[in-house]
Amino acid sequence: MAVNEQGHAGKYSGNSRHSYNHAHTKVTAGNYEATKRDDEAHMDYLKRDVLYDAHHGHSDANMTSDEKHISKLAGDLKYDEKHHGPSKELKGEQHTLPVHLQKAIMASDGPGRHCIK
Repeated sequence: MAVNEQGHAGKYSGNSRHSYNHAHTKVTAGNYEATKRDDEAHMDYLKRDVLYDAHHGHSDANMTSDEKHISKLAGDLKYDEKHHGPSKELKGEQHTLPVHLQKAIMASDGPGRHCIK
């Protein structure tokens, strides 16, 4: 667990020089929202960088690299939402169901597909 300069211990927040390596941070349901905000901000920065480069006649190779990076981040967001997003949480009274049904709900691809066959 990382401890930043203010002495706060916790998972990756992106604000500390001594935090986990951003590129290798495992996404969980607990840090999904922070990861999503971080990736969206990174994509926004890259988009602005591409527009700046295009306006000022900078390298096409750099713009292509940034565009590929944006595409990769978008793919990461899509994957993270499917596997760690709010849709993978138990809703309402589902936490009172037997464990095997709870596991089936969590493993399903969508709502209503939690029936055991």
